[in-house]
Amino acid sequence: MLLGLAVLTAAPSPTSAKDTAHRDPMTLAAAVERRAAATPFARLESFGQAAMAMPGREGLNRLYHVVWTHLNQGDFERATEWNLRLAAAAGLQGDARYTRIAHLNALTVRYDEGETAAAEEMGRIAHDEADWFVRAHATRIYALALMDEGRIGEGLNLLNEAMALIPEQDPFADTARAGLWEMTGIGLMKLNDIRGATDAFGRFELDYSNPAYPRPDFDAVYNLTRLAVQVGDQRLADRLFAVHHRLATRSRVQSLAVYDANLCAMVAQSAGSPSRVLSCIAPYGEDLGAADFLAPHILPIRAMARARTGDVAGARRDLAEIRRRQAADDFREEGPSQFLHAEAELLHAQGRSREAFDLLRRHTAEEQLAASRTFSDGIGQVTSEMRNQLSERRRQLETARANTVLQAEMIQAQRWIVGVGILGFLFVAALLFRQWRMTGHLRLARGRAEGANRAKSEFLANMSHEIRTPLNGVVAMADALSRRQMQPAEQEMVEIIRSSGVTLERLLSDILDSAKIEAGQVTVEAQPFALSHAVKDVAALWSSKVEGGPVALVVELDPALERMVVGDVVRLRQILGNLVSNALKFTSAGSVTVTVARTVGDRVRFTVADTGVGFDAEQKARIFTRFQQADGSITRRFGGTGLGLNISRELAQLMGGELDCDSVPGEGSRFWFEIPLPPAAVAEEVQNQNSDCAPDGLCILLADDHPANRKVIEVLLAPTGATLVSVENGQEAVDACATERFDLILMDMQMPVMDGLTATAAIRALEVERGLARTPLLMLTANAMAEHVEAGRIAGADGHLAKPVTTATLFAAIGAALDTAAPEDAVEDVRAA
Repeated sequence: MLLGLAVLTAAPSPTSAKDTAHRDPMTLAAAVERRAAATPFARLESFGQAAMAMPGREGLNRLYHVVWTHLNQGDFERATEWNLRLAAAAGLQGDARYTRIAHLNALTVRYDEGETAAAEEMGRIAHDEADWFVRAHATRIYALALMDEGRIGEGLNLLNEAMALIPEQDPFADTARAGLWEMTGIGLMKLNDIRGATDAFGRFELDYSNPAYPRPDFDAVYNLTRLAVQVGDQRLADRLFAVHHRLATRSRVQSLAVYDANLCAMVAQSAGSPSRVLSCIAPYGEDLGAADFLAPHILPIRAMARARTGDVAGARRDLAEIRRRQAADDFREEGPSQFLHAEAELLHAQGRSREAFDLLRRHTAEEQLAASRTFSDGIGQVTSEMRNQLSERRRQLETARANTVLQAEMIQAQRWIVGVGILGFLFVAALLFRQWRMTGHLRLARGRAEGANRAKSEFLANMSHEIRTPLNGVVAMADALSRRQMQPAEQEMVEIIRSSGVTLERLLSDILDSAKIEAGQVTVEAQPFALSHAVKDVAALWSSKVEGGPVALVVELDPALERMVVGDVVRLRQILGNLVSNALKFTSAGSVTVTVARTVGDRVRFTVADTGVGFDAEQKARIFTRFQQADGSITRRFGGTGLGLNISRELAQLMGGELDCDSVPGEGSRFWFEIPLPPAAVAEEVQNQNSDCAPDGLCILLADDHPANRKVIEVLLAPTGATLVSVENGQEAVDACATERFDLILMDMQMPVMDGLTATAAIRALEVERGLARTPLLMLTANAMAEHVEAGRIAGADGHLAKPVTTATLFAAIGAALDTAAPEDAVEDVRAA
């Protein structure tokens, strides 16, 4: 009993208003039953629907609550549906915190469905995440994974550390605390500490539970019943199971009925009633049916019960099924394995008592060893915390003793020292008061700075959307007009409009990228891609512009790099495109050579050399500074903002590399950057990621509420012969997909009635429900921030194309989506550089 109290006191104490006395398990179970019985699961659904319309983090936190309530019931399908809605809402609001929460929820589903590798990413986020709320959530699920592996002390220690990071007065502090206490209770349950686990579950279920949030769940009753079985308290186990059975029956939720049957079998086994064990799980049949996800719990228990009742053939079938699942790595047991025990029971039923005894003795030894290690691990963590507390207490006592001696010496000193001391105290007090005021000013200034930074980020996101939407019409229509037969004068005017629009779009992208880098909002998305294709695409973009001119564009690629690599292809193209653009800008005759070669390990060096004007050492010191170029006349002679090289260097550093240059005035320049690009472990038959296929003969669905944007796409696709079906909102897009099949869907993000993210998730759900093939889907939107791209990926999009678009960028995005769209594919931002 001491163990649980030690762990609980090691964590920061809750506020006095929520500091509760020790609870009896049945008292807690009764309180949970009253709460759960008064709240049907249907209310949870309506609560979630209302949260969808609620702006701000309170609405997002309510969606988070709905997701986790479904997860705790093992209802992964409903949890996934609500998690997609959470991701969509967070993406629309530009809330990075809850976008990350949705990603962690998806990892949890993958882990619960057997993908143990998901735990590694949980651990990385728990260690590296800066946002305290996201870190607390990552810690709770990673700690559970550790405890599933038997590393209970390590998991409990992580939970303690995460508890200390929670701000005391934050409006969502209790949400985080509740989740951490839930996992603390599970850890103490694994250590058979019923008193500590009851206390922890009480804090999760009652103390930190938001009364405004519906709670039809009753997980604590399930866990406490299992714990009563583990510690051999049969009377308590029977009473707790009765509560669980009433609640599971009343809920009418299939997954809860399965958990109830499993719990029934566990209680019956502990009571020594094999016939009752078989009766508990009989409704699910030989293959377990809906209870299959609990096979690691049920199959060993059923095998033992069958052996004890003389059903030798049935016990053999269960053991054979366990072996088959073990061979397929699809049999993850919690705690010590029960397989040897089941085998021993079967041997005994066959009359092979000696063999059964030897096997049972081996099983008992392994179980005792595992229990000892688990308990030792937990005790080690607790004693470590106690040693830390004792050391701190010892330090406090030594400080107090030293103060006492000093006080005695001061009393014996001459009285005038008292006066000096008083003056010194007043001086120190004045100094502290002044420091307190300065600290207040600093806090206020920091708050204003953080507010200004948030306002700037929101302003940039909004202005990006508002500017890109009309700019899309300008760039796309000018691009389409430039392809038509016109008089030379008219052709010249259209070309001016087109090139000015492209320049404006490039300027907007540079300013936004610079601001995002400054705010630390740029992330590197590492995905497999074909390196040679990425380099050739950049070269092809500029080759048509220099073809037949005085400057030759040459590409030299090491043949050993004709392979798939892992990296951020979008940022690579952006850097390389910037360097090639600059080289061509400052080279009037001669050549621009792009060289790609391996260096050390997995690092690749990209070099862009030109025969242009060059620059000296003094000018080099300025070219990587924002809004600076080599000399003041360059802006007038060549144009540009002076942001490109600064952005390129920052991106190279974000990808773990570096960018530098050297030059000789009048002889040319050489810019190079070097980044790690390890080989990708993918099949050789991976298709070209940047297919040039045109969308001829395709049937395309376009969802966009803006008439001008719909007209733009219609004009751009007109020469291809594609059939374009246009709708004005997400609901109309879902309805269209329900009655007709399309080759491709272009989906705007912000629309009335139903937004594009929700519509995308609904279309993916419709495809799964009807067993339809996955339709390639592109987000075609003015929302170009990283969180928007991530929200689209989570919702189910195959690509992200930011407005304004041109014929080239639209066709490239369509080709990529048609080539690579598959359920497991990563979404690539194909925004034009």
